[in-house]
Amino acid sequence: MKKEYLLVPVGVAGVSISGPLVKWALACGASPVTIACLRLLLATLVLLVPALRTGALREMLHSSRRQLTLAVAAAALLALHFASWMTSLSRTSTFASVALVCTQPLFVAALSGVALKEPIKREAVPGALTAVVGAIGIGVFSAGSGGGDTVGDLLALAGAAFMAGHWLCGRAARRTGSALGYMTFVYGLTSFFLALMMPFTGGFTAPAASLPAIALLALVCTLGGQALFTYALGFVSADVVSFALLGEPVGAAIWAYLLFGEQVTAPLLAGGAVVLIGLAWYMLGEMRAARRT
Repeated sequence: MKKEYLLVPVGVAGVSISGPLVKWALACGASPVTIACLRLLLATLVLLVPALRTGALREMLHSSRRQLTLAVAAAALLALHFASWMTSLSRTSTFASVALVCTQPLFVAALSGVALKEPIKREAVPGALTAVVGAIGIGVFSAGSGGGDTVGDLLALAGAAFMAGHWLCGRAARRTGSALGYMTFVYGLTSFFLALMMPFTGGFTAPAASLPAIALLALVCTLGGQALFTYALGFVSADVVSFALLGEPVGAAIWAYLLFGEQVTAPLLAGGAVVLIGLAWYMLGEMRAARRT
């Protein structure tokens, strides 16, 4: 086994604690947009030194106008993703929010069909429909359980849609150049866009008690999770990473229980299980269709 495969479970563990850490910062009085802005700003500052030393950021800044435009769009969509998803965590359970935001592959398929004229593969349709049914179930069950509301669930789905757009723009923007230069540029610009949102979302709110959680979000979740996946994709197939990420809602639920005693009701757990089964079915269908062609 390649040693790079070991990065995948480490990355899943890193991103899985993201939801509970956001809940911690929210409980300390920080606003969702402030949390996201500081998280991306700190991650940018950590990446900036190697990006400048290696010339990766300079290379990114000298990309074509089309690549830079796509990277700016990717940053704007990432800012909207974090703003909507982190706000959802203040209105619904960690498990429901993370399970719904993990439906982003379905939004990628939908956006690819509309923008790129790449319709969803026939083999993947049953899985996609199953995941949609599970998402509807989460909305119904969380609204009726008192542990969340429909608005929170819709915000999580919006976060999934924005992340799908971010990935599509990023995939096109990163046809050439290093991952380090791209991440430094996009993360920095994302924090700037989030700062622009602050006057319209309650201003800058980050009590001192919330800063440890925000620092952990940047170091563990962004750099120890998302950045690890970006590196691992150079050695590990995207299918392996995609399937591994299906464990994120499970990990988030475990962390939320250990840190806050947050429990998942049986109906909500069932809805989440249907979403994850549907996503796995969808990905298998996409893989079979790709092998056929």
